[in-house]
Amino acid sequence: MTRRTSTVLLTALVAAGLASCDPGGSAASTSPSATASASRQQLLALGQEWVTCLRDRGLTRMPDAELSQDGYLQFSARAGYDWKKDLGNHPDIIEACKPIEDRYPPTAFRPKEQYSAEDLRKLAAYAECVRQHGIPDFPDPDAQGRFDVSGTPLANGIPGRLQDQADAACRHIWSGGIKIDGGTGGKK
Repeated sequence: MTRRTSTVLLTALVAAGLASCDPGGSAASTSPSATASASRQQLLALGQEWVTCLRDRGLTRMPDAELSQDGYLQFSARAGYDWKKDLGNHPDIIEACKPIEDRYPPTAFRPKEQYSAEDLRKLAAYAECVRQHGIPDFPDPDAQGRFDVSGTPLANGIPGRLQDQADAACRHIWSGGIKIDGGTGGKK
């Protein structure tokens, strides 16, 4: 057999799917997408088990477990209910359901946004710009890119007019999301 003929024959075998047979000659039984789908369903079942545990202990408004489009576990708030805040007020419930939480795989949730050194530099420049445009108490970002306003006059909220003015003036420096911690919530 010539080299060209053997190459054509090998290509035909691969195209026909014969190259994916196991040593016994039977076709492989599980496709990668079927395995991923099963794992997603197992993750969803585990998330719902955690929700049931929370509900059984008094967090009756806890939303159902869902999978995001990219396969991460999530619990979407409904009708303005802040389940994270409510759960935070019940350490006994957290402790009771922790054994279920401990079984989550490391890839269960979307990874938190990571900022590069350049991003953090831009966020610091954004903070400086915000201070120059009417919010002198605006803090510098921490290493995770969050702005902690606790202990500042901004902890009770940033006046909406000032925030809008600063955002418009500084958007050219940083147009991504801004995470503010330690406050009672947004504009006042």
